[in-house]
Amino acid sequence: MTDQHQTSSETPESASLGSRIVLGTSVLILLLIAVIGGLWLNRSTSATEAEDAERSALRTKNLTELQTADEATLNTYGWNDQAKGVVHIPITKAMELALPSLNTRSAATPTKAQ
Repeated sequence: MTDQHQTSSETPESASLGSRIVLGTSVLILLLIAVIGGLWLNRSTSATEAEDAERSALRTKNLTELQTADEATLNTYGWNDQAKGVVHIPITKAMELALPSLNTRSAATPTKAQ
């Protein structure tokens, strides 16, 4: 009786196992690529960009309103607290009124360090 020897080092079972591993790995890589691609495509239509645009518009509107109110306070006469009798006057008028009293004050002499 002669023994038949296989010339291949792989048995049919190990070849099948190797091909299953390659197939499984390939499927996982394709799924990963599909997920990453889906996330990349979805990034341009995210709600965050719309929310950021709304917030930016609101901040711009608030800044404009604040600047308008500051400008009015600096350039007009009005009450800050009528109950206490506190008013605001235009900044240019306030400087005109404060300048003579500032000019009459003597400059403080600096003290020498010992």
